[in-house]
Amino acid sequence: MIVRPARAADVADITALLAPAIARGEVLPRLVRADEFLVAEAPGGALVGAVALTPWNDDVVELGALVSALPGAGVGSALARAAALAADARGYDLIVALTHIPGWFAGRGFAPVSDPPWARVRGIPSVPDTRFPELGAAVGAKARKSCAGCAHVASCGQSLVALRTARSAAATALPEKVCA
Repeated sequence: MIVRPARAADVADITALLAPAIARGEVLPRLVRADEFLVAEAPGGALVGAVALTPWNDDVVELGALVSALPGAGVGSALARAAALAADARGYDLIVALTHIPGWFAGRGFAPVSDPPWARVRGIPSVPDTRFPELGAAVGAKARKSCAGCAHVASCGQSLVALRTARSAAATALPEKVCA
């Protein structure tokens, strides 16, 4: 299996991969744009997974619409790793995901954040997460741009998780103690 950027010719296959997850309510409906997706391609050329990287602002990108036609085969993990590398290469500091499976993301290094954008739309008071100071404005923008107009906002219970990109994590790491 290889993971690669999607091409315009992949849009119909990505749409077909997303359809069952959308029908189950695991993924929200979305317009598929090839430039936002990475795909997992089996040796025979069939697409077996997809993931979108959608910017929230200059610092934060969302890993979304993660689907696999082969559950348990490592496709999702491969796509998440490739998305993290792509986000880092594109200069983002933080990768976020809105998900119903936060434990799966935790196993891949993501941390829970207690300020999901849907909560702001519903008027639930937010508490900024000091681990991710750049996230506050991005969550507010996401709430206004996407969640406020979503038909599912009243019942949404997706968890927000976040992961620093390698570049950002290295820049914010504490220096090692030096003995003199």
